[in-house]
Amino acid sequence: MAVYRMKDNGLEPHKWKVEHVANVGGDEEFVKQMLELGTILEAGTIFDPQREEVKHSIISILMDGLTPAFLELEQIRASMGKQLPLMNREQLYEDFARKLWKAYKELMQKAAEQIGFKIGFIFRPDKEFRQGLLELRTQHPTIRDWFEQFLEETRDNWQNDLSRFRNTWIEHQKGERRQFDKFYKPEYAEKVFNDAWNAIVTIIAAMLETHLPHGIRLIEQDKNDPSPKWPNRFRYSHPMFQQMK
Repeated sequence: MAVYRMKDNGLEPHKWKVEHVANVGGDEEFVKQMLELGTILEAGTIFDPQREEVKHSIISILMDGLTPAFLELEQIRASMGKQLPLMNREQLYEDFARKLWKAYKELMQKAAEQIGFKIGFIFRPDKEFRQGLLELRTQHPTIRDWFEQFLEETRDNWQNDLSRFRNTWIEHQKGERRQFDKFYKPEYAEKVFNDAWNAIVTIIAAMLETHLPHGIRLIEQDKNDPSPKWPNRFRYSHPMFQQMK
């Protein structure tokens, strides 16, 4: 997948300069699953112009958030074993965290709102977060039963840590550097990237599922299923399908 950017140079849009920034393999799992969200959107009952807005927001998560973060991750991988000045090395991790946080907090939140979900509460203190969970269930009673627990675990497992690193240390240099040592380790960068994009796909898919035709649910392949691995993460399921032989 080729990644491009446009510079306006103070000119009219049709005269903007297009630059080829990088190539990202279409076989990267985060790319495939983000694009799969577009297929789920197409199968649902969100129609234009809202559908086009949601589609654009999903692509923006991929192109303006996850892909730039992934390119930084590749730079981190390439830096391993090389003698870089400390400031240069740490800058790679800080740029990576900024871009990943943009994908998760800013771009995912925008897509969610266009789908019909206000999720700003997941970035708020515990009391507001708890209240937000209650309001979400009231407003969207058909969303999966595990959704609130997933959001809680996401906050506890990595989201709040990444938020503190980005907001407290990178942007404001508060606290002590040693508090954030793990964020300057390549193995943790790999982990938090996988955690973040998987969370984005899970959250957006659960929201889109509430707009599928009545009775249709998304299912994932059981990890213990001995049959060949599905080409996509999700399939559609309906009670009628299960009764057919």
